[in-house]
Amino acid sequence: MSYAIIINTNYKMKNLPGIYRHNERKNTNYSNKDINKSKSKENYSIKSPSTTYTKLFQLIKEKYNLKGQIKSVSNVACEYIITSDKDFFDNIGIEETKRFFKSAYSFVCN
Repeated sequence: MSYAIIINTNYKMKNLPGIYRHNERKNTNYSNKDINKSKSKENYSIKSPSTTYTKLFQLIKEKYNLKGQIKSVSNVACEYIITSDKDFFDNIGIEETKRFFKSAYSFVCN
């Protein structure tokens, strides 16, 4: 029986460079030994970042003319991971998997 996995994580400014490198597969080594880098070409993004997360944060701050200081304890980004187990995706196939993630993305955005 398959199951849903939903994870919500908050990040501070100091975390953004590392999270960007991890999510966008810019790192060369990973502590998770289950990551198969030869399969990275199968990854796809529904919304790819146009630059690093730190630069995107600064662009948003400028666009909306946000004032004030960011404290080191302030959360500046929130990451949601919505997924399921391997059997679920193996059973529904590639196209339905893409539809699943597009639907999850749309749900979170709205």
